[in-house]
Amino acid sequence: MIDLHGQISMGFLKKRGFTGSYKGRRYLLQKKGESLEAVVWPEPFNFETTEEEKKHGKEFPFHEEGLWEAVAWLNQEFEAGHF
Repeated sequence: MIDLHGQISMGFLKKRGFTGSYKGRRYLLQKKGESLEAVVWPEPFNFETTEEEKKHGKEFPFHEEGLWEAVAWLNQEFEAGHF
């Protein structure tokens, strides 16, 4: 399970994206306009070099609750085998 409590903050996400990996899958959380974008894709490549058709994502409100909704979505995607 992806658990980012104590590892990420809204202040951090205002300045830069946050990437991570979990059991062969990669993810990115980043500010996109007024939203928080969560993107998932399979390893081994980073976001920039992975083909667009292998990535999928969802947008959430850019606030604390939206961050935890995004993390829950990442976990749902992993459990469902969607990335």
